[in-house]
Amino acid sequence: MQLTILGSGTATPNLERNASGLAIRAAESWILVDIGPGTLRRMCEASIDTNLIDLIVVTHFHADHISDLVPFLFASNYAYGPVRQEPFYVIGPQGLEQFYGSLVRAFGHWIVPTGGRLVQREMGAESPDVFSLHGVTIRSRPSAHSFPCLSYRIEADGVSLTVSGDTDFTEELVKLASGSDILVCECSMPEGLKTKGHLVPSEAGRIAAEAGVGKLVLTHFYPPCEDVDVVQQAAGFFSGEIVKARDLMVIQM
Repeated sequence: MQLTILGSGTATPNLERNASGLAIRAAESWILVDIGPGTLRRMCEASIDTNLIDLIVVTHFHADHISDLVPFLFASNYAYGPVRQEPFYVIGPQGLEQFYGSLVRAFGHWIVPTGGRLVQREMGAESPDVFSLHGVTIRSRPSAHSFPCLSYRIEADGVSLTVSGDTDFTEELVKLASGSDILVCECSMPEGLKTKGHLVPSEAGRIAAEAGVGKLVLTHFYPPCEDVDVVQQAAGFFSGEIVKARDLMVIQM
């Protein structure tokens, strides 16, 4: 499994940190987790072809996590060269189909993938759920952010990767991440600037420690996180390896 950080930032525009997005290569499939503004540009920089994406996983419907879905769908019909004929999947919380319908009403048939290639799957908003595709298993649990909002665990080839999405501290995430090789965990603010619905480093470290993960990757940074050592702050609670994500970072598992 390979993880590429496409966006380690937030809704605040930042030249160095794009809004939320991850690309995962697992079991010969390409997966995006969130697709915030600028994700397609980062994919070009990472040499990841949009035509190769088999699955888009959506944590929630805030603009910094999903707004590049529109240009992605638009591009799916107008690729330079042959248009992908295989279906691709979008999974997300309850309300996904309604959200997609509103996009079509706003942007028209231009963003509807031709030939019925788009397959949608809504995941349970209040209880654990599971989805499998091409040798990849994706498990979800509700997160403590806006409603609905999900965290995900991606398993393939004997490796497991958990993505928190936006969340506050929750035992649901500890359970989901239990024993994961990597936890990609939001860390929106440094210690002393706790915001409801988001994590600070000590909380991310506690989740990683209680879940017994192999590596903690901190991400989703607002600007104050650049002024302090968030890794050191998390290390007071988690003794394993901690990485501060940066855009276009690649992690092999």
